[in-house]
Amino acid sequence: MKIIILIPPSEGKADGGNDKSLKSVSGVVADLIEAIKEADPNKLYGLKEKALEKAITVNKEVLSSKTMPAIERYTGVVYDAIDYQTLKNKSDFDKKVFIVSGLFGLVRPTDLIPNYRLKIDKLKAAKVWLNSNSEQLKDKFVIDLLPQAHKKAVKYENGIEVGFVLKKAGKKMPAGHQGKHIKGRFIRWFVENNITDLKYFKDFKEEGYKWTGEVFLKEV
Repeated sequence: MKIIILIPPSEGKADGGNDKSLKSVSGVVADLIEAIKEADPNKLYGLKEKALEKAITVNKEVLSSKTMPAIERYTGVVYDAIDYQTLKNKSDFDKKVFIVSGLFGLVRPTDLIPNYRLKIDKLKAAKVWLNSNSEQLKDKFVIDLLPQAHKKAVKYENGIEVGFVLKKAGKKMPAGHQGKHIKGRFIRWFVENNITDLKYFKDFKEEGYKWTGEVFLKEV
Protein backbone atom coordinates (compact mmCIF):
# COMPACT_ATOMS: atom_id res chain seq x y z
CA MET A 1 0.00 0.00 0.00
CA LYS A 2 1.36 3.40 -0.98
CA ILE A 3 2.24 5.70 1.92
CA ILE A 4 1.41 9.39 1.54
CA ILE A 5 1.75 12.38 3.86
CA LEU A 6 -0.99 14.98 4.24
CA ILE A 7 0.16 18.46 5.24
CA PRO A 8 -1.58 21.84 5.43
CA PRO A 9 -0.78 24.79 3.19
CA SER A 10 0.68 27.92 4.75
CA GLU A 11 -1.25 31.14 5.06
CA GLY A 12 1.89 32.94 3.91
CA LYS A 13 2.57 32.63 0.21
CA ALA A 14 5.22 33.89 -2.19
CA ASP A 15 4.10 36.54 -4.66
CA GLY A 16 4.50 36.33 -8.40
CA GLY A 17 5.52 33.33 -10.43
CA ASN A 18 7.33 32.34 -13.62
CA ASP A 19 4.85 29.85 -15.06
CA LYS A 20 1.73 30.41 -17.15
CA SER A 21 -1.57 31.33 -15.55
CA LEU A 22 -4.41 28.87 -15.06
CA LYS A 23 -6.74 30.92 -17.33
CA SER A 24 -9.68 28.63 -16.64
CA VAL A 25 -10.72 26.01 -14.09
CA SER A 26 -13.69 23.71 -13.59
CA GLY A 27 -15.51 21.79 -10.90
CA VAL A 28 -15.03 22.64 -7.23
CA VAL A 29 -12.30 25.22 -7.92
CA ALA A 30 -14.55 27.16 -10.31
CA ASP A 31 -17.44 27.03 -7.83
CA LEU A 32 -15.24 28.34 -5.01
CA ILE A 33 -13.89 31.18 -7.15
CA GLU A 34 -17.47 32.25 -7.88
CA ALA A 35 -18.34 32.00 -4.18
CA ILE A 36 -15.35 34.20 -3.34
CA LYS A 37 -16.63 36.87 -5.74
CA GLU A 38 -20.02 36.90 -4.05
CA ALA A 39 -18.76 36.79 -0.45
CA ASP A 40 -18.42 39.72 1.91
CA PRO A 41 -14.64 40.40 1.93
CA ASN A 42 -14.64 41.51 5.55
CA LYS A 43 -16.18 38.21 6.71
CA LEU A 44 -14.22 36.07 4.27
CA TYR A 45 -10.74 37.35 5.06
CA GLY A 46 -10.94 38.89 8.52
CA LEU A 47 -8.28 41.42 7.50
CA LYS A 48 -7.99 45.18 7.50
CA GLU A 49 -6.68 47.95 5.26
CA LYS A 50 -3.70 46.97 3.07
CA ALA A 51 -3.86 43.28 3.96
CA LEU A 52 -7.54 43.20 3.02
CA GLU A 53 -6.91 45.04 -0.24
CA LYS A 54 -4.14 42.59 -1.17
CA ALA A 55 -6.30 39.54 -0.43
CA ILE A 56 -9.12 40.92 -2.62
CA THR A 57 -6.71 41.70 -5.46
CA VAL A 58 -4.96 38.33 -5.27
CA ASN A 59 -8.25 36.45 -5.61
CA LYS A 60 -9.54 38.71 -8.39
CA GLU A 61 -6.42 37.82 -10.37
CA VAL A 62 -6.30 34.14 -9.44
CA LEU A 63 -6.92 32.92 -13.00
CA SER A 64 -4.75 35.48 -14.75
CA SER A 65 -1.74 35.71 -12.44
CA LYS A 66 1.45 33.71 -12.95
CA THR A 67 1.87 30.36 -11.22
CA MET A 68 4.71 28.51 -9.50
CA PRO A 69 5.10 25.03 -7.96
CA ALA A 70 3.09 24.72 -4.76
CA ILE A 71 6.20 23.84 -2.75
CA GLU A 72 7.63 27.24 -3.71
CA ARG A 73 4.35 29.12 -3.28
CA TYR A 74 3.88 28.20 0.39
CA THR A 75 6.31 29.99 2.70
CA GLY A 76 5.27 29.15 6.27
CA VAL A 77 7.24 27.65 9.16
CA VAL A 78 6.52 24.04 8.14
CA TYR A 79 7.86 24.68 4.65
CA ASP A 80 10.95 26.48 5.92
CA ALA A 81 11.70 23.45 8.11
CA ILE A 82 11.22 21.04 5.20
CA ASP A 83 13.82 23.07 3.26
CA TYR A 84 12.81 21.49 -0.03
CA GLN A 85 15.66 22.95 -2.08
CA THR A 86 18.25 20.97 -0.08
CA LEU A 87 16.41 17.64 -0.16
CA LYS A 88 18.47 14.93 -1.82
CA ASN A 89 15.44 13.00 -3.00
CA LYS A 90 12.94 15.60 -4.16
CA SER A 91 11.21 13.08 -6.42
CA ASP A 92 10.24 10.95 -3.40
CA PHE A 93 8.90 14.01 -1.63
CA ASP A 94 6.89 14.98 -4.72
CA LYS A 95 5.33 11.51 -4.86
CA LYS A 96 4.52 11.14 -1.17
CA VAL A 97 3.29 14.57 -0.10
CA PHE A 98 -0.17 16.03 -0.64
CA ILE A 99 -1.04 19.57 0.48
CA VAL A 100 -4.68 20.07 1.52
CA SER A 101 -5.64 23.44 0.02
CA GLY A 102 -8.90 25.27 0.60
CA LEU A 103 -9.11 26.41 -3.02
CA PHE A 104 -7.39 23.61 -4.93
CA GLY A 105 -8.07 20.44 -2.91
CA LEU A 106 -5.24 17.90 -2.78
CA VAL A 107 -2.20 19.60 -4.28
CA ARG A 108 1.08 17.96 -5.27
CA PRO A 109 4.31 19.85 -4.45
CA THR A 110 5.00 20.26 -8.18
CA ASP A 111 1.48 21.43 -9.11
CA LEU A 112 1.53 24.95 -10.53
CA ILE A 113 -0.72 27.28 -8.55
CA PRO A 114 -1.22 31.05 -8.38
CA ASN A 115 -1.21 33.16 -5.25
CA TYR A 116 -4.62 32.99 -3.55
CA ARG A 117 -6.36 33.52 -0.26
CA LEU A 118 -8.91 31.06 1.11
CA LYS A 119 -8.88 29.37 4.50
CA ILE A 120 -10.35 25.89 4.47
CA ASP A 121 -12.94 26.82 7.12
CA LYS A 122 -14.45 29.48 4.85
CA LEU A 123 -17.19 29.00 2.21
CA LYS A 124 -17.61 25.41 3.44
CA ALA A 125 -14.45 24.57 1.49
CA ALA A 126 -13.63 21.52 3.62
CA LYS A 127 -17.09 20.08 3.03
CA VAL A 128 -17.14 20.64 -0.72
CA TRP A 129 -13.70 19.04 -1.11
CA LEU A 130 -14.40 16.04 1.14
CA ASN A 131 -15.67 13.56 -1.45
CA SER A 132 -13.07 14.40 -4.10
CA ASN A 133 -10.18 14.38 -1.65
CA SER A 134 -11.29 11.15 -0.01
CA GLU A 135 -11.61 9.40 -3.35
CA GLN A 136 -7.96 10.19 -4.07
CA LEU A 137 -6.92 8.67 -0.74
CA LYS A 138 -8.42 5.24 -1.39
CA ASP A 139 -5.94 2.37 -1.30
CA LYS A 140 -3.32 4.58 0.39
CA PHE A 141 -1.87 4.61 3.91
CA VAL A 142 -2.07 8.17 5.21
CA ILE A 143 0.34 9.91 7.57
CA ASP A 144 -1.97 12.72 8.71
CA LEU A 145 -0.21 15.89 9.88
CA LEU A 146 -3.22 18.15 9.40
CA PRO A 147 -4.67 20.73 11.81
CA GLN A 148 -8.27 20.10 12.88
CA ALA A 149 -9.82 22.41 10.27
CA HIS A 150 -8.08 20.57 7.44
CA LYS A 151 -8.94 17.10 8.78
CA LYS A 152 -12.58 17.88 7.91
CA ALA A 153 -11.62 17.92 4.22
CA VAL A 154 -10.41 14.29 4.11
CA LYS A 155 -11.46 10.78 5.01
CA TYR A 156 -9.28 7.72 4.67
CA GLU A 157 -9.62 4.05 5.56
CA ASN A 158 -5.99 3.40 6.47
CA GLY A 159 -3.66 5.80 8.24
CA ILE A 160 -2.52 7.49 11.41
CA GLU A 161 -2.82 10.99 12.83
CA VAL A 162 0.59 12.21 13.96
CA GLY A 163 0.58 14.87 16.65
CA PHE A 164 3.28 16.76 18.52
CA VAL A 165 2.62 17.29 22.22
CA LEU A 166 4.34 19.17 25.02
CA LYS A 167 4.30 17.91 28.61
CA LYS A 168 4.87 20.48 31.32
CA ALA A 169 4.43 19.88 35.05
CA GLY A 170 2.60 16.67 34.25
CA LYS A 171 0.13 18.35 31.90
CA LYS A 172 0.01 17.63 28.18
CA MET A 173 -0.87 20.21 25.56
CA PRO A 174 -0.63 20.42 21.76
CA ALA A 175 2.66 21.92 20.61
CA GLY A 176 0.70 24.52 18.61
CA HIS A 177 2.80 27.06 16.76
CA GLN A 178 5.96 25.59 18.28
CA GLY A 179 4.99 22.31 16.67
CA LYS A 180 5.06 23.68 13.12
CA HIS A 181 8.84 23.62 12.87
CA ILE A 182 9.18 20.10 14.23
CA LYS A 183 6.39 18.98 11.91
CA GLY A 184 8.44 20.21 8.94
CA ARG A 185 11.54 18.47 10.27
CA PHE A 186 9.59 15.23 10.68
CA ILE A 187 8.34 15.38 7.09
CA ARG A 188 11.89 15.92 5.86
CA TRP A 189 13.20 13.04 7.99
CA PHE A 190 10.40 10.74 6.86
CA VAL A 191 11.13 11.30 3.17
CA GLU A 192 14.94 11.35 3.36
CA ASN A 193 14.99 8.08 5.31
CA ASN A 194 12.38 6.42 3.11
CA ILE A 195 10.31 5.37 6.11
CA THR A 196 8.01 2.46 5.28
CA ASP A 197 6.86 1.33 8.72
CA LEU A 198 5.61 3.12 11.83
CA LYS A 199 8.06 1.14 13.95
CA TYR A 200 10.81 3.46 12.72
CA PHE A 201 9.09 6.51 14.24
CA LYS A 202 11.08 5.75 17.41
CA ASP A 203 14.23 6.79 15.52
CA PHE A 204 13.01 10.38 15.13
CA LYS A 205 14.19 12.34 18.16
CA GLU A 206 14.81 15.92 17.00
CA GLU A 207 14.36 18.83 19.43
CA GLY A 208 13.63 16.45 22.30
CA TYR A 209 10.51 14.84 20.85
CA LYS A 210 10.09 11.08 21.28
CA TRP A 211 7.49 8.74 19.80
CA THR A 212 5.20 7.23 22.44
CA GLY A 213 3.33 4.94 20.07
CA GLU A 214 0.57 7.54 19.77
CA VAL A 215 2.21 10.98 19.57
CA PHE A 216 5.59 12.68 19.55
CA LEU A 217 6.04 13.96 23.10
CA LYS A 218 8.45 16.52 24.49
CA GLU A 219 8.86 17.20 28.19
CA VAL A 220 9.57 20.85 28.99
